[in-house]
Amino acid sequence: MNRRTVFIGLAKDWGIALVAILVAFAVWNRLFVPTPQAAGPAAPFELSSLDGVPTTLASFGDGPVVLNFWFTTCGPCRAEIPELTAFARAHPDAPVVGVSVDRGMSLDRLAAASGRLGIDYHVVHDVDGQVASEYGVGLFPTTFILRGGTVERVVVGAVTRARLEKLVYDR
Repeated sequence: MNRRTVFIGLAKDWGIALVAILVAFAVWNRLFVPTPQAAGPAAPFELSSLDGVPTTLASFGDGPVVLNFWFTTCGPCRAEIPELTAFARAHPDAPVVGVSVDRGMSLDRLAAASGRLGIDYHVVHDVDGQVASEYGVGLFPTTFILRGGTVERVVVGAVTRARLEKLVYDR
């Protein structure tokens, strides 16, 4: 058997294995990873802010609201924090609300972590992940653009300030 034949055989075997893995991954995501809530009424919630004050979705008004689901050890979540902060500072008319799904973390620890991460927007704590579940969040970060209590747009993955500006203001 020559080298070329061995190489072609290995390439076929690895190609088949790769296709099988990709198909399994796609099936797994389709069956077990929830799909974020599409356009429609936004699920109401009441969660504690970092200072322990109960906060409702309605408290942010009917204008645009950027609702970002994240957790403190999520790399992509941490990477988008400066972008969310820049957006929040530039657009106080569109509150940014970070919904932390950190389980087992006290509000004091979450507040300290938020400070270290440079978060300069509203943070509420979804201790048991119930709100994330109601919104169908399975991958992090996931960001919802809400207006008048309605979900307008959903982004799975990190967002930039420029993309948020387009999502919120280009209707």
